[in-house]
Amino acid sequence: MGHASLIIRLAKRKSLSFGGSAVTQSPQMNRLAKLLFACCVLLTVALPLAGADRVCLINGPADAAQSRYDLAIGARRELNISYFYVGGEEDDFTMRGFALLRETARRGVKVRLMVDALFNSIPSHLGAHLVREGVEIRVFHPFDPLKPFRFNRRLHDKLFIADGHRLITGGRNIDNSYFGLSRYRKEGDTAYRNRIDRDILVEGETATQANAHFMTLWNGPKVKPMRVGKYRCLIRPDDAPKRLTASRRRPTPPVYRAILRRDIDAAKAALDRALAEFQSQPRVVQLPSPIDWNQRLRPVDEIRFLADPSGRKSRGQHTGYHIAELVNNAGPGETIWIESPYLILTKKARTVLGDAIRRGVRVIVFTNSLNSTDNLLVQAVYQREKEDYLTLGLEIIELAGEPGREGMETLHTKSMVLEQAGIGMVGSFNIDPRSERLNTEVAIEYHSAVMAGELLRSIQERIKKKGIRIGLDGMPVDGRPRYLGASPKKIRRMKWRTLPALIFKGWL
Repeated sequence: MGHASLIIRLAKRKSLSFGGSAVTQSPQMNRLAKLLFACCVLLTVALPLAGADRVCLINGPADAAQSRYDLAIGARRELNISYFYVGGEEDDFTMRGFALLRETARRGVKVRLMVDALFNSIPSHLGAHLVREGVEIRVFHPFDPLKPFRFNRRLHDKLFIADGHRLITGGRNIDNSYFGLSRYRKEGDTAYRNRIDRDILVEGETATQANAHFMTLWNGPKVKPMRVGKYRCLIRPDDAPKRLTASRRRPTPPVYRAILRRDIDAAKAALDRALAEFQSQPRVVQLPSPIDWNQRLRPVDEIRFLADPSGRKSRGQHTGYHIAELVNNAGPGETIWIESPYLILTKKARTVLGDAIRRGVRVIVFTNSLNSTDNLLVQAVYQREKEDYLTLGLEIIELAGEPGREGMETLHTKSMVLEQAGIGMVGSFNIDPRSERLNTEVAIEYHSAVMAGELLRSIQERIKKKGIRIGLDGMPVDGRPRYLGASPKKIRRMKWRTLPALIFKGWL
């Protein structure tokens, strides 16, 4: 604005000074000065906007699938991907994604895939084939028998970064259930429930920061290359499960090499079939029309990429700390909307939220009921402490689910909106001890009344369609049963887990 004000002052002058002498402007020079002034104003205003970060909320599973597909095929230099969980060979969406990564690597793009060492289903022979094709795969924090108590710190980042310029992050992992492709099979089958989730697409400097964070983890001491000989290879000859393990110190046995070659060939054939599906159906899922992301992206006033270090979380260096700071800075009359699939308040979280409520801040939380949850351990603690949260002043709304069809849908979104301040946040952070203390987490915090309003409307629409408000006694206010239609079997399973859940509450 300093340059613009200077231009305005110069334009108002009646004469221009050259070499110490005053020269009166002619009408032609006056028009020229006005033209130059208009050009300078346009440049002053447009250039910052051109370089500013832009964001787009991705709510539906079809858009979520398509956005990742578009970023992959549009990558020219590198494609960096980090996820907590990635499905295996039985997952159709994952196999199509692996086929896409393989073709991206064949085009000369540097493809890096980082997954948690414990919570992924990538078989070693499939990983071996991808590595041969140019896809680098590394695992975060493999189990070390010499340090058994450190296994609990896991990679929970969800990052999809193309050329360090565009980023997708949010709550989704990679398998059918996160993209609306699961099919209900039987009661209580958690592997086949569809998850209600949300992502955010970011373009600009923030994506560059996320890429730098990815590379820091990638080159860090906790991340190791995926090696076929170091891990067990699950072999199923003639549908009979067998495990063969290659020794670290001895040469790989010939029989193991032969079986592994066979399985690598099978993995190649499976990816070839997935690629053929891509060629016959270019889109990952059927969409009514192509998506123009440039039209959907919107500028924001301020944006911040939040990320946790791979090691011990210290004060001021993790996502939970910044979330607490946002709540602490909320003034009277503010309304905070939170979406979290898991709700367990630590002592610190109770203090922060309780202080905010006493200041006059309204806190509304949308979370899972027992009927819709996919984690009975967390639900056991939540159901035991729910009335305490309500007494604290939280307004709790639960996802009702479908009575008689448990787990058909489960909430998996991690979002927050400060309504009056115009601040939105989308990321991987759950309101539980694990996200606060143990896992690595990422999030996008942005300041924009327009985009925060869009996020708020999305949350409110979900609540209107499927949410049930909980009263101070822990019961639904509309008269439904306490567990919103959960079967007696699921209620018993949850109650049996109450004692171990309370013992290991800090790890949930």
